[in-house]
Amino acid sequence: RLGRTCSLCCFCFLLPAALARNWEGAEEKLRVVPLLGAAEPRSNHTNNTNNTNNTNNLRCRLPVKVGSCRAAFTRFYYDVSNQSCRSFTYGGCEANSNNFQSQEKCEEACSGATVLPDESTPAPLLPAKASRRALSFVSNAEGPVESEPAPSESTPPQEKEMSAEDFAELCGAEPQVGPCRAALQQWYYNSKSGSCQTFIYGGCRGNRNNYVSEESCMDTCSVKVLRSSKKVADVDEVSKEYKDSCMATSDPGPCRAAFPMFYYDPNTATCRPFFYGGCRGNQNRYSAAEECMSRCSRAGSFDTRGKPRDRWTAAVFLFVTLAAISVLLLATLVIITLRRHGLSRRLSSISDKEGLLPDEQSSLESLTVPESPKPDKA
Repeated sequence: RLGRTCSLCCFCFLLPAALARNWEGAEEKLRVVPLLGAAEPRSNHTNNTNNTNNTNNLRCRLPVKVGSCRAAFTRFYYDVSNQSCRSFTYGGCEANSNNFQSQEKCEEACSGATVLPDESTPAPLLPAKASRRALSFVSNAEGPVESEPAPSESTPPQEKEMSAEDFAELCGAEPQVGPCRAALQQWYYNSKSGSCQTFIYGGCRGNRNNYVSEESCMDTCSVKVLRSSKKVADVDEVSKEYKDSCMATSDPGPCRAAFPMFYYDPNTATCRPFFYGGCRGNQNRYSAAEECMSRCSRAGSFDTRGKPRDRWTAAVFLFVTLAAISVLLLATLVIITLRRHGLSRRLSSISDKEGLLPDEQSSLESLTVPESPKPDKA
């Protein structure tokens, strides 16, 4: 029955699954009533062009990525928010495809690319839940019969939830520029005002409270914060932090730069220099020996068991030590003062005794016998 009418052949081409229907006894001429707004078949050339455009658009929507290396190459990236190509400083490794050597190549590849909302997806040719009456087959005698619309099912939007730890990391941290010297306008969530604000990002490191657009920032942080289930840090996690920061061996990484750095050597309990390649490596890496010693030595951030040192305990110990030294100094001063006072009293008593004794010469004169008078001669 495929050769019955030309319209039936067109029907078989548009919807082959309908061949399973039984058309016995059909006397009138059948025709196809297409679904309103249905897309027409496209040529292969058009499909290839659209695929290429979609690939370029996806490439141009990627955020700028400086990389962890510290070189300084001038490159260009496409900013979808401004729909223009802008320059940035590329570190030399870990780039993405939104990285062009010249502004002309950037504009040639990305001119006209716009922001694609997260909820927007290409419209399908037919609805996913279309009814079987999407294509209606009617007779010429009765006229066209409209297809019944499929009932729409809408679910209320659910409120997003986030743990207190994740919220503190993604939305509560203060914005960090980072050590690199790029100047990228990014967004961070201000938990005090409950809004997203702009800041200048250097291009590397920083923290996770860093978003490309205001929409992605608000979408991430406009959530219900759950109560924290983590009361005290686990001992194993603290020990792991100490091992990663102070006990790992020096790792220059796979890159070939030569940045002078310091690492903590637990065998000698000192910070030793090494050359860092510029990427990867581990956490036992410090830019200055003072920073290394202040974090990993016994007087630093960790104690001998690898736990973070309590600052209040150190402050109390320092206060007690200073108080003990002050008491010792005061006692020594009192003792010295008393000894000096006692010596002065002893000297004064001796001088008083010497004043009471008569002079030696005067005493001898008082003891001399007077001469007897001589008799007169007649």
